[in-house]
Amino acid sequence: MLALASVAGCGADEEGGGGGGVPAEQQVREVVARFGVATRGKDYQQICDRLLSKDLVDKIEGIGLPCESAVQRGLGGVRNPTLEINEVSISGSRALVSIHTTAAGEAASDDALQVVREDGEWKIASLAAPNDERTKTETTPTTTAPRPATKTSDSGK
Repeated sequence: MLALASVAGCGADEEGGGGGGVPAEQQVREVVARFGVATRGKDYQQICDRLLSKDLVDKIEGIGLPCESAVQRGLGGVRNPTLEINEVSISGSRALVSIHTTAAGEAASDDALQVVREDGEWKIASLAAPNDERTKTETTPTTTAPRPATKTSDSGK
């Protein structure tokens, strides 16, 4: 689902320090781009050791698997993934990155990555999918199915 990122534009302030004077927006874009490249290259060690926040790694490992194994299970079957960065919104030590992803045999997806400043570096803290129609459909697959409620309304007459 995720991979090579297009890293276009900058012009943000140098909020958050670090990065040798590199603007915060550019730093955030770079970590998301590295995530995309590591995903495409199936470099799960890089993802877990350098790109994900400590809290996210702890949550992932909380399921009883090493981070690399869990990430491989989630992303290993993804073929020809691409990732495009749309927007970056930064507030202090937090950022929200709007992304568009594609992969062979899968529907395109618009998602958001939450990125946080940790030990002077930007790290991916979570994946959110506020506009992901597939998620909405999967959570309520029977909402369009006929229900026996029509019989209940007939019994009142």
